Order: sequence, then C-alpha cells, then structure tokens
Amino acid sequence: MESDRIFRIILESIDGTLIDEFSEKNNVNYLQREEHEFEILGELSVCSYDVFSSKEMDELVLELQRLKIMLQNINEINHVSEIILLSNKCKLTPGSRLIFTPF
Repeated sequence: MESDRIFRIILESIDGTLIDEFSEKNNVNYLQREEHEFEILGELSVCSYDVFSSKEMDELVLELQRLKIMLQNINEINHVSEIILLSNKCKLTPGSRLIFTPF
C-alpha cells in the first residue's frame, strides 16, 4: 500500500557510523515534494538512497521550515522538527551526511 511507505532519515559519519536516525509512518506522503520551491525534497526517491552532505544542510533546513508551515498534523510537524535537528547536527559534524532511504 503506497501510504505505508516510510523514509528512514539517517545521520552518519564519513566512515558510515550511525550517529542518529528518525522515521515516521507515512512520511513519504509529505516529505516527497514536487513544488518548485523544494529543490532538495523534490529529489527524494522511493526507489533509491538520497545522500546529502553537510554543505547542503542550510538549504534543506529552509525547505523543511517551509514544509513545516504547510503541515497541519502535529505528528508530521514534530517529525519535520526532528529532521531539522538532524540537519543542524549534520551541518555541525564535518564529513557527515544525511541519508533519506525507503529501505
């Protein structure tokens, strides 16, 4: 069922060590965006890993803040807030990366 698809959002070090991870049921439904103002979230795929470097976190945080304003469901808003925290942690951790994966 399409609505049950989940992105795992993983923060890992350059050597692949897991630092932190979040996921939320049905988050594909609101994280995957097609609007032109969501360049990074517009890249998310349910068929592959999407890996973003710490250098991309400023833009990702801006997109997540825009998305958060659009959402109505408190669980969705809280999940996006968690991803913002992970993004900020990624930005402050040299060589880290943030991964969105449906696997």
